[in-house]
Amino acid sequence: MRRRTGPRGLSLVEFLVATSIVTVALLGVAAMFPAALRTVIRGGETTKATVLAQAMADIIRSEPFDVLVARYNGLNTRTLAVSCPLDETSAPPPYDDYTQKKWACDLLRTGAQDSGQGLPDASGRVRVECVDAGGASVACPAGLRRVTVSVLWGGSLARSVSVVSHVARIR
Repeated sequence: MRRRTGPRGLSLVEFLVATSIVTVALLGVAAMFPAALRTVIRGGETTKATVLAQAMADIIRSEPFDVLVARYNGLNTRTLAVSCPLDETSAPPPYDDYTQKKWACDLLRTGAQDSGQGLPDASGRVRVECVDAGGASVACPAGLRRVTVSVLWGGSLARSVSVVSHVARIR
């Protein structure tokens, strides 16, 4: 019997082994997609929470220094009575609690899961403390305030972002 010297094809066993190796590799790659999607969603939520916290910190920094503690210390959007969207025609802003109610509505609006903008079960908290230059708490009226703005979300898998800023009295 003569052997063929031309190109030789794959045997059935070689084909099955090669197909099995490729299948295992593709299944491994496909299994990474759900984990990557969860990571992207978590990152997006963290970014949204950071933007909301930073926006409130910026609003607080723009307020008169002497009203910071009275107006914002202890603010918790879960206990704030607000109906969103705000009716700005009957009582146009600014009014004392407008920024608080606006922030609460912004948190609720971003919690709208139907729009894909989800911060599920979002709430916000603000703490304003009188501090000295070293950061230690002191009795008011000191000339420096530490403002901590926190956004919490996630229900049973609670997550949070906090932004800490300092506001000084300008003489």
